[in-house]
Amino acid sequence: MKTLVCVSVFFTVLFQTSCTVTVTEGDFHFSLEAVKALGALMSAEEDSSKQEVKQVEVETAAVCSHPDLPEDFKPLCLREDAGAALARLAVVASDADACEICESVACIGC
Repeated sequence: MKTLVCVSVFFTVLFQTSCTVTVTEGDFHFSLEAVKALGALMSAEEDSSKQEVKQVEVETAAVCSHPDLPEDFKPLCLREDAGAALARLAVVASDADACEICESVACIGC
């Protein structure tokens, strides 16, 4: 009986981890949870929730050097177009519900 319970728990955990929503930005793939954390970080950096691409590009250095930035985004920060990429990810983070149902083309694994 214990074996059946253990096997059931194992497969449930395996299923949950394999069904995570992934956000694609260029050659990079991020979990939706990491993108939400980035969005929260970026909205904390800005006063308004609606951000212009130019504002985000100016703030790229501040966001990329922030200690709470998820490690997944460190390689993205090294790219020349990091500001624009972060701006696109912030748009996805601002409407994460649309990503969870794969309304956005950047989201896969729904």
